[in-house]
Amino acid sequence: MLIPYLMKVSLVLAVLTMAYRWLIQFETFSKLNRVLLWLNAVAAWTLPLISLPSWGPVQVQNEFHHSIPRVVGKLPALTQPIAAIQSEPFPSPGIAATTMTAADWITAIYFTGMIILAAYFLFQIGRLFLTVVKGNAERHADGTSIVHVSGSAPYSFFKWIVLDPSMHSGLALRNIIAHEAEHARQWHSADLLLAEIQRICLWFNPFAWIHQKLVQENLEYLADRAVLDNGFEKKQYQYNLLNTVMQARELPLTNSFAQSLLKKRIKMMNRKPSHYLVWVKYVAVIALVYISSAFVAPYREQIVELAPEVIRPLVKPLVGEVIASAGPERDSAASVSTKKDPTENPEDKEEVSAISQKENVMEPVSDTVQSPQVPKVKGVLLRNDTLYWTITPLMTWDDINALRKFVHEFGAELAVNKIQFDPFQEFITSISVLTQSSKRGSSGSGSREGDGEFSPIEGYSGYIRKDGIGMGQRPPAPLQMEMEKDYQAALAIKKGKEVDFFEKKLFSSIGPNSGGSIDEGFFDGNGNKGLLERKGFGKSAQNTLLFTEKNANAEFYINTKRSTREEASKLTIDKVKKISYREDNQHKTYFIIYTK
Repeated sequence: MLIPYLMKVSLVLAVLTMAYRWLIQFETFSKLNRVLLWLNAVAAWTLPLISLPSWGPVQVQNEFHHSIPRVVGKLPALTQPIAAIQSEPFPSPGIAATTMTAADWITAIYFTGMIILAAYFLFQIGRLFLTVVKGNAERHADGTSIVHVSGSAPYSFFKWIVLDPSMHSGLALRNIIAHEAEHARQWHSADLLLAEIQRICLWFNPFAWIHQKLVQENLEYLADRAVLDNGFEKKQYQYNLLNTVMQARELPLTNSFAQSLLKKRIKMMNRKPSHYLVWVKYVAVIALVYISSAFVAPYREQIVELAPEVIRPLVKPLVGEVIASAGPERDSAASVSTKKDPTENPEDKEEVSAISQKENVMEPVSDTVQSPQVPKVKGVLLRNDTLYWTITPLMTWDDINALRKFVHEFGAELAVNKIQFDPFQEFITSISVLTQSSKRGSSGSGSREGDGEFSPIEGYSGYIRKDGIGMGQRPPAPLQMEMEKDYQAALAIKKGKEVDFFEKKLFSSIGPNSGGSIDEGFFDGNGNKGLLERKGFGKSAQNTLLFTEKNANAEFYINTKRSTREEASKLTIDKVKKISYREDNQHKTYFIIYTK
């Protein structure tokens, strides 16, 4: 009965995990979320072992359970005979032999997968302990031990914090240690280990993997929030996080300051506290624990009778013993015929013809509209039996997927072999496309690049019809106008972010070293004095920028133009929008001053 029990566990875990993911994942009550994730796991493993009807109104539960088969039986998918499932017995071999049953094979496959994952799990544990033993440990008063390992990305495992101090600046190192110390103090490694053990036991269930990822994400949110609550500056902390992520090579089973959840973590740090009304969501998820009794008891009889006869021997042990066989008054809609349809056509065995390559040039098209059909999909135009498509620089992944879906429904395929966006994900800078007609076997490919670095593509287009495909030439006027409109809008975005792109290019050449950015409002706060002492720049008494002798050898840019320290110091604060700075390996600082 092990496999049936695990299937029940998997089903309950799937329901509770998806409820958490849809309703709770991004709520800011991270401590409560941690408890809820534990509750989901405990409920999944215990509900199949508990007699649930005694928890509440038995009559209500029974009415709920008995109504499910009738509703399911009326669905169109179950009112038609399932011809693919045959009830004829398989021919038995002439010579009797001892063979493994299907249940034996399933059990063997399950244990094989579990043993492989368990062995890898033990290997990971051993490697972690070996790293800790070989490293140079530094014991702290709070019980944590900082283990110095050359070249290691920062991570923690229970009370051990592993890192290479030489890879980080002073402030970044303090942020990292504070983050990992919170993981250690709150025993986050226990959550990770238990989630890993559950994943090993339910390796066949994708929701066990999703649950583990949700646990990992929530632990990072908890540590980030604790660090910020202890007084660390948010923007500097996020910047250090970005730098560390770029250097990191994460290890499994550990809590890492550089966990590659960058976008989600920054989003959670900047998120406003959840409103108290979201407690309704938590009540809904907890209510699902009760409702999950529907998956383990007591409508076992109805499930068995609803299943086709050929698979009832497999369903019966899954849901438990059947109390009684179905009577003649059972709804006929709930039964599924397993007899072969005598009118069923034989399987189509048409051979696939060889793929005929079409020339990779789009035929010129007339702008005269003949019975145009304009679907509600960006970048698509139908004319008679021809589908014209275009990918504009402002199309998102959702737009492209909608286009691909429409092409698929038309009887062809469109695959994106490569796509690149600008660093701020505003527009497409490069794309490579492959199209193939499933009816005729025609295929073609092509690509388009922007005119320069961080430049948008003008667009890329093609057509698909019954007798072939084409790619690369000018599309019909409606799509051409849409493509040109998006291209001009993308150029405007690039122009508006000219300084941001310049900063990205300059700082990328310097490398992921110490740096940060200061908004205009920072100079009016209490941080101006500390900024002058630490970084050598800030606001002067004359309300202008001030760069001390500490930055005598620094390199200055006002927007995208090279400048000097003297010229930069003449800018009044009211003209400054933002200052970004980065220090290279020779401790030379580069300043980019954004002006209004």
